[in-house]
Amino acid sequence: MTNPEREGPRTKIAVAAPEFGRIWGGIGTYLGQLLPGIAPRHDVTILCGQTPSSDTGYRTVPLANGGGMMANYYRFQRALQRRWPDLVREYRPDLLVVHHAQMPDLWTDSTSCPTVVTTHTTILGQARGIQSAVRHGGPLDDSERTTLAVLPALLPIELYYWNRVRHVLFVSNAVRHEVVGTYDPRLRTSALITNGLALDELRAAGGTSDSSEEPGFILYTGRLLGWKGLAVLLRAMVHLRRPERLVVTGSGRVDAWRRYARSLGLGPDRVEFLGAIPRSELLSRLRRATMVALPSFMESCPYSLIEAMAFEKPVVATAIPGTVDMVEDGVSALLVPPGDAKALAEAIDRLLGDEAMRRRLGRTAGAVAQERFSSARMCAETLRYFEDVLAAS
Repeated sequence: MTNPEREGPRTKIAVAAPEFGRIWGGIGTYLGQLLPGIAPRHDVTILCGQTPSSDTGYRTVPLANGGGMMANYYRFQRALQRRWPDLVREYRPDLLVVHHAQMPDLWTDSTSCPTVVTTHTTILGQARGIQSAVRHGGPLDDSERTTLAVLPALLPIELYYWNRVRHVLFVSNAVRHEVVGTYDPRLRTSALITNGLALDELRAAGGTSDSSEEPGFILYTGRLLGWKGLAVLLRAMVHLRRPERLVVTGSGRVDAWRRYARSLGLGPDRVEFLGAIPRSELLSRLRRATMVALPSFMESCPYSLIEAMAFEKPVVATAIPGTVDMVEDGVSALLVPPGDAKALAEAIDRLLGDEAMRRRLGRTAGAVAQERFSSARMCAETLRYFEDVLAAS
């Protein structure tokens, strides 16, 4: 592969992404930041689940779509297995890039070119997070219930998958430690490259930075999943000394979560569920929020945290491996034990009652985001790793 900074032949990169143009979660956000950094310099083909609803500016090849998340991933795996020989003949990729825990290339004989597995999480890690959510109550998403139901079958498949993998890009030290410690894969190359965002564009999309915050406006962003710890956050709202307002954004079982909040005595004056909202509105809400809560049981390198840091928002997060690699307790965020609603409430109360602390934590977090979590850094490091993989193959 040529140096991306000088002229030369364009490397052909195939990206297998079943959720591209369909479900814009963490992997969708990741691709939205990575692709603009590699597509202008290289020949990129996106193998996606369905034809995107709007022009993405990239060459897309829809393979399979339908059903829930698990069913959609399975259909994509089988479609890629069937279509891969034809895709190789037509596009002649030099490199295949996939994402775990989706395992889109599970049944594909991709020996025609090296494969980089960008690892955001593992099935085992997700299951542990869901099991923690079960112990602490609250609704579960259909995908979470399905994961637990078929877990005995999924874990041997994940082990089989890791026995095949040779090149891995880990998005966090937490997920690298989990994979290496649990599966001990026989890797030829690996890299640790944390997620990044186009920080200046992000802040500009959120509106002017000098608008006043809304007092008592606590923000939660992310899908409404049990392992995200939303039930713990809602219970923490009950313990707050200040009757402040929580705004919850994200797709999921909104009605079920509203009912759960009401069962705790939290009406719409205390908790506002917005569901999935346009990105521009989300960023506007983030800019105006007093603080952000990230109560997850499991994370790798969460974009919701990077976004809050970029806007210099004070954050209360759980002290789990994925977040402690990104922020420092009392310096760039406040960290509490996962699942501890009272500790979470106490930390939120501390921030709400101390404007100087909010500003100090926010400014420090913003500086950390600028130094460590830019998309320019992520794209440059990723392209260098792709070079290493091709050189080793």
